[in-house]
Amino acid sequence: MRAIFLKEISRLGLFFGFLALVLAIFFAWFSFDINYKFGAIHPESVIWYGYVFFDNEPEFATFAAILASFICVALAQFLPQRNRIKCLLHLPASSFKILLWHYLFAAIFFAIIWAVFGAWLVFLASKFYPVVITKEIFINWCYFCLSGAVFYIFTSSVLIDKRSLRAAISSVIFVVVCFALVFYVKSFALLLVLLLVSILLGFNALISHKETSINLAFLLAIYAGILAVAGVGGYKFYEQKFANKSERYYIFYSPSLKEFVFQENLGGHYFAYRSASGRVFKNETEYKNELAFNYYMDLKQQGKMPVKIGDEVFDEAAIRQARMSITYAPKDATPPKIPFYPLFNPDPKISAIPFSEDMIYLDADKFRVFHHDGDEEGEFSQILNKEAKNLGVKFPIKAVFGRFTNLKPFDAGLFFKDSAGEFFNVRIYDDKVSFEAVKSLKNFHYLHINESKNSEFLGLGFNEGKIYLFSKNYELKELDTAKFDPVTMRLRVSFDPKYLQVRFDDGKDYRAYVFDKDSFEKIGEINLKAK
Repeated sequence: MRAIFLKEISRLGLFFGFLALVLAIFFAWFSFDINYKFGAIHPESVIWYGYVFFDNEPEFATFAAILASFICVALAQFLPQRNRIKCLLHLPASSFKILLWHYLFAAIFFAIIWAVFGAWLVFLASKFYPVVITKEIFINWCYFCLSGAVFYIFTSSVLIDKRSLRAAISSVIFVVVCFALVFYVKSFALLLVLLLVSILLGFNALISHKETSINLAFLLAIYAGILAVAGVGGYKFYEQKFANKSERYYIFYSPSLKEFVFQENLGGHYFAYRSASGRVFKNETEYKNELAFNYYMDLKQQGKMPVKIGDEVFDEAAIRQARMSITYAPKDATPPKIPFYPLFNPDPKISAIPFSEDMIYLDADKFRVFHHDGDEEGEFSQILNKEAKNLGVKFPIKAVFGRFTNLKPFDAGLFFKDSAGEFFNVRIYDDKVSFEAVKSLKNFHYLHINESKNSEFLGLGFNEGKIYLFSKNYELKELDTAKFDPVTMRLRVSFDPKYLQVRFDDGKDYRAYVFDKDSFEKIGEINLKAK
């Protein structure tokens, strides 16, 4: 072992020094970039918000650097050795130990890289991010380094394999698996398994120079497992990027025809326009003219405003004032990986809602508030935790709901469900904190907050397949519809001057309902199946 280490040090010492210098230059640039971004934006919590809700993770840039470094180590270590492997195999040690010692030599270098630059990254993050995000940055750094190690071993196994065809196949599998692992699967356990598997593949590549191989069935099982990982990641990638998620039908209720009309998407930007009674519209304009509340601007351009429906006349202002819609998609129910939310504090002297300078973290047993300078607001946290204790909040918090952006007419605050199924609301207005229980929502499955000034309703609630309107007074109004599944279905609820329209679908089954806007009495419904 000592001989192998001395040999590798004499061969690769200068190369490792050069690689460390390149990484140091990269991290210096990375530090400058972070410092510049935080210096240009105030409050800094805006960048925290982007990190939590939009996956704006600056440390992801370090992954490219660490990946390139680890692959370069594999190339430097094994490419020149390819024609000398038979000499290595004559050393007085087992083939597996010879390979493992080469890996261990590289692992020492990787461990130094992980510790030195990891400490640099954590120190940098702690200057600009609160500890809850700094912790996530460090976890990501560990994942990047472990992924780099897998890349390193896969690359080395391809380089030393005597059988070119198998090496080429391994290369393809390697690229697909690593792509899935890094971008979509993201599992430490899976990485460790692949690390062990890749060592076996490296050993198999090494003994190929002895014209032998490990058991074929075992080898095929390994490749099957790797392909399974790639399949899961590939399917997720396809679902996210390429799967057709467009709606087959856009269904509306026509106030003039008193029936449902719909646009059918035929693919390739071809559409058909029909009504529930079978009427076929000649063109898009004829179709839109029967939807005065949806396409009033089109009617305005044609000089047909105000519009008369029955005995009632509706001008542009009345239609605009009454319109409000709430949309929901299954992805909306996916919580951020860090339970860290802005605490808005609207100022009555300012018309717009400034972005919050404080953010609240829902820890396992308490609330923690962080100011935009990165420090924890101990006194504010104590006030919230004391009030939570008085209200009987049971930690840990099971779910959090709200509209966490300042692009809204008012702030309804943060709703959360505790471990006992009780709902609570926290909000701040003009530096005054409001913390109260929301009894009407006990054990509800999901709450979708919208916040519109055009409606008395704050959003939607879902429970046991039923859809509820959730008012600003925390009252619930059930809508008489078929069972709605928030896991698979998308939903749109819209108000206009006369009606409340609801439509939802799972991509195959499309349902739409129309209710009287004031009494919520159901007027009609339609069910279409995608062909």
